[in-house]
Amino acid sequence: MSASTGADAPGATEHAYFQAVEQIFIGLRGAPLLLSPADYRVAVRWHQAGIPLDLIREVLEQVFTDRRNRGVKDPVSSLRYLQRAVERAWEEARELSAGARRSAAAELEVPPRLEALASRLEAVAGEAAQDLAPEAASRLVLTATRIRALEGSAETVERQLGRLDQELVEIVEASLAGAVADDVEARLTQSLARLAARVPAEELERARLRLRRQLIRDRFQLPVLSLFSPEAEA
Repeated sequence: MSASTGADAPGATEHAYFQAVEQIFIGLRGAPLLLSPADYRVAVRWHQAGIPLDLIREVLEQVFTDRRNRGVKDPVSSLRYLQRAVERAWEEARELSAGARRSAAAELEVPPRLEALASRLEAVAGEAAQDLAPEAASRLVLTATRIRALEGSAETVERQLGRLDQELVEIVEASLAGAVADDVEARLTQSLARLAARVPAEELERARLRLRRQLIRDRFQLPVLSLFSPEAEA
């Protein structure tokens, strides 16, 4: 299922923001998950409100920590569970800072974010060299060079990053072989089996590609190529 279809089709920045929120959520949850169109609408609401990703990350980390401390076993499966906590924290932040954080979030400093993404991608290429074909590792480094060369408005750069992000996963996916490929397929089978009980068969098949890409991204710690991603804020 794609959260970016139909009436909810996003602009480039909204889609990138959603991807970044999704990565934060999945990273804290610790297991692959398909977020729903309803979750996408929550993320769009946060984006339109100007809620910074660092605040979302802080709130989600606190919620997950509190649940662990209370011994709660059921996993959080939707952003809607977290919506009230995030929006309450944002309202408090706005009251304390008279909207300063929102203004800061709206003014993206593009060059340092591109440098952060490129540096992270170069690090990934080095760390994953033993699991990737030499050509794939070289193409990751080349992608980092292309990221540094991007120019234009934040919206223009975001669209270009979106295309590079698609290529990034395809580069790694095409190089999978041996034990690494087997591991990804095994995890994919497990994830689909967990979804099978609550997702229609036709929807499950559409989910396969997205889950596979998600698992590849997690396996190699690939950054989301977006000005809004956590890696861009490093």
